Amino acid sequence: MRESTENLTLINESAVDSTVAEVIDSGKRRWITVIGDEAGVRQQDIESAQQQLAEQQDSPANVVADFIRQSSITGALVARSMLLAPPYSMTEPDLAKVLEEIGHTEAFADIMLSVGTQDDYYYSSQSISVNYANMCVLVIEKDICRTIAQAVRFECETYPRPYKVAMLAQSPYCFEPEQIEAALTAIDTHPDYADIRPVASSDGQAYLFSERFMSYGKAYGLCEWLEVEQFQNP
Repeated sequence: MRESTENLTLINESAVDSTVAEVIDSGKRRWITVIGDEAGVRQQDIESAQQQLAEQQDSPANVVADFIRQSSITGALVARSMLLAPPYSMTEPDLAKVLEEIGHTEAFADIMLSVGTQDDYYYSSQSISVNYANMCVLVIEKDICRTIAQAVRFECETYPRPYKVAMLAQSPYCFEPEQIEAALTAIDTHPDYADIRPVASSDGQAYLFSERFMSYGKAYGLCEWLEVEQFQNP
């Protein structure tokens, strides 16, 4: 009799163990199912993000934006007409569509436009400032008088100080002496540049200043300090 009881006990324990195992197994299956579902969702998200990234990297807008950014790193603007010529050879409708996308997409927020009289020019604000871009446009379009006037006005308003004429022979202008001389002659008589006036230090260094932002006396005092007095009183 005791043996039967023991057997019954063993049977009951076995049944309990089996039930517990089934419960545990069922729980595992639910966990595995949940984990599997979550992994599937994550995998779909990853694949979707990868697809979007691949599409963005290969899109014409991304190619053009990358070209503009690389040009800006070297200090060069990209004229709109360049994108219509080889090697890009984009059609006018395609280019218009690409530029519209660049102008309305947050990822291309650094791509800026500077409008010239002969073309539109694009650059990245990550590498080029607005003032530098505007100057480059004037240099590209060979509007020397406007270039000089804008450089002088910017210098007088921003710092403020007169603008040394010798700077016009350096980058980004690189004007020849005869170009500078001809432009200064034109500026001296053109009404659009009536505020641009010459001034020189006592040692003969030529400067220009804008009467919109400073008087002759202040301009003279500053160029005299820059060329002579700062070296006498370091």
